[in-house]
Amino acid sequence: MRIFFGATIPEIIKDEITEMTNSLRQSLRSARFEGKDKLHITLQFIGDFPADRARELFDSAAAGLVELPARAALTEITGIDYFPNDRVRRGIWLECRDDGSLARLAESIKKTSSVYGVVPETRDFKSHITIARMPQHAGGKERGGVTRSGIGRGGPAFPEDLQKLTGGGKLSVERFFPKSVALFESTLKPSGSEYKILYEYSLEKSEDENTREGTSDGKGI
Repeated sequence: MRIFFGATIPEIIKDEITEMTNSLRQSLRSARFEGKDKLHITLQFIGDFPADRARELFDSAAAGLVELPARAALTEITGIDYFPNDRVRRGIWLECRDDGSLARLAESIKKTSSVYGVVPETRDFKSHITIARMPQHAGGKERGGVTRSGIGRGGPAFPEDLQKLTGGGKLSVERFFPKSVALFESTLKPSGSEYKILYEYSLEKSEDENTREGTSDGKGI
């Protein structure tokens, strides 16, 4: 099975993000925007993992989270940008900022998963929420060779400044506390990835109240 750890986002914040990105949907018609149920903050992508050990991995990770503060720090959306960079535009994400709590959650999970043979990512943790994917050729390049110039041959026009489409550079989304750390299963399908929460560690409850199990279904990663 293909799995990853992510921080879940309150429903009201998902609604605000969806409302904020409506203008982008009109301008970037070729982009595939993530539905509300897909929005999350990725903490660590695990990849293929034995299904019969997923609960064991989650429980070990959750045990490490007990050592950290019970609630993640207040998170703020501070910017919007293309990823992995402005020249190679594979998608769009919202940049997030807090006091470092999300990075500590990610580091704790990375240490635990390495015990299970998961090769840790070498790049630094960057808190973000993916909101759209760009169409690509099989080779990984965007259709039409879209670059900073804005328009590639046969490709769509891209705005030079995403901030201009989000209220004059201001991102009108309330600050929020992530709800939980969840272990998601991601299933690849022709229409895109679908995922569901397998197990969940609440960041809003005490350890005694933590159910750790989820039943939510969604799509995307």
